[in-house]
Amino acid sequence: MILSGTHSVSILSALREKRIPFSVVGNNIVGEWHPEELDCVSTDDVRGSEEVTQYLISQGHRAIWFIGNQRLPWFARCAQGYSQTMKEAGLEPRFSEIRSEDRELGYLAVKSLLASGERPSALFAGTDEVASGVYQALQESGILIPEDISVAGFNDTLGELLHPGLTTAREFPKELGSHLAEFTLQRIREPNLPPQQLTIPTELVRRESVRRIESVSASPRAQIHADVS
Repeated sequence: MILSGTHSVSILSALREKRIPFSVVGNNIVGEWHPEELDCVSTDDVRGSEEVTQYLISQGHRAIWFIGNQRLPWFARCAQGYSQTMKEAGLEPRFSEIRSEDRELGYLAVKSLLASGERPSALFAGTDEVASGVYQALQESGILIPEDISVAGFNDTLGELLHPGLTTAREFPKELGSHLAEFTLQRIREPNLPPQQLTIPTELVRRESVRRIESVSASPRAQIHADVS
């Protein structure tokens, strides 16, 4: 079996007890588990989110918020990389968490931020799907991307489709799937082989949704538009 998508640790335990050959995507397991005990392929989402955050900081951004539902493992891992990088730069990590997913999460998070009076200079969405909701909410509020607020995403599933093009961390699902298949076939051939793990790095893709700023605060235009809305 090849386990992609989201799975609980109980499924992993059941497969091991039944001695069914399997490999698993390591980014989406809910619960405490030990990847070193399994054939596992993962995207390095922690390091990828660090690179996204570092890029935003390098462009002069300081008031950077992370948008994601940390009850879900892929958001939690991206939030970990973001938080580490912010603290290392002497900046305060700021989180906007809505108990939702995908486009709705980004939309509701931005509406909540604007209503609270917060004025970030950049928003880091935990997935490109979340970023699409961020775009919609900002555009409805008359806030321009990136002139007023910069936006970054993660996974590069929608980056080229959004306008302006979304800066994001690209994942490589084709390579991930190939290695999962290789691990599973090898497990069938060699049941007693030691568990194998592979972590695939991401690639930072710079597009038009992030601009360089010289000041540490959000632009006056963003404040005016948000106040009017």
